[in-house]
Amino acid sequence: MAVGAVSNQLRIANFSARSSSIAGGSVDIAAPGVAVYSSVKLPQRYAIFNGTSMATPHVAGIGALYAQAFRARGAQLWQLLTSRAQRLSIDSRDVGAGLVQAPR
Repeated sequence: MAVGAVSNQLRIANFSARSSSIAGGSVDIAAPGVAVYSSVKLPQRYAIFNGTSMATPHVAGIGALYAQAFRARGAQLWQLLTSRAQRLSIDSRDVGAGLVQAPR
C-alpha cells in the first residue's frame, strides 16, 4: 500500500509522491505527514518531522485497529482501509482513496 502525506490543512505535502503509470505506482491512501510530533532518542526526547515516513505509521496503526475489530487480513483489510477513507478535494493521484480513518 502506497501512502501519501498531507498537512493538517489537508493539503498534499510538497514532498509526497504522485501516482505514476508504472505498475504498482499508484498512491492508495493518505495520512498526516507534515509537522508530525514524534519521539527521538535522549537527551532530546521529541521533535517535529515531515515525510511519508511519518504518514505510513498512521496507516499501519489504523490498519491494526481494523484487523482487530473486523478480524480482517490481506485484501479485506486493504478494502476496509480504502473504502472508509475520507475523500479529499485533492487529486486522487496524490491521495488515492483519501485520508485514512480509524474504525468507529
